[in-house]
Amino acid sequence: MTYFLKKYMLVKKFNRSVLSIINVLCSSNNTFLNISSLKKRTILCVSCGSLGIKGSRRSTAYASQTMSNVFGKALFFLGIKYAFIKIKGFGNGRHSCVKGLHLSGITVLRIQDVTFLPFNGCKVSKKRRV
Repeated sequence: MTYFLKKYMLVKKFNRSVLSIINVLCSSNNTFLNISSLKKRTILCVSCGSLGIKGSRRSTAYASQTMSNVFGKALFFLGIKYAFIKIKGFGNGRHSCVKGLHLSGITVLRIQDVTFLPFNGCKVSKKRRV
């Protein structure tokens, strides 16, 4: 465990629950994890930069897998064993983030894709008159 996790576990106090909701935001530059309880209270909010990964390496699938693995172990240490996962975005770390959480020992109950997709699109521009 890194220094950040040890420091966080000593400071943070919250109601422990076995279930949690993990929101994964995969952008083209970074991957973010927001881990909250069922009452929508944030337990951890992390990104690839919190592990010390800098620059363009944050957008790789390897970075998101290692980040989710480390923080999944921290959640398992805090007593959270089951999770609902909501994935948003089209980044490189979509599948590897779920893989890292599963490798850390957390049982994934449901994976839901909440990526916004426009079903109608933008209005077509007016036809040009000459």
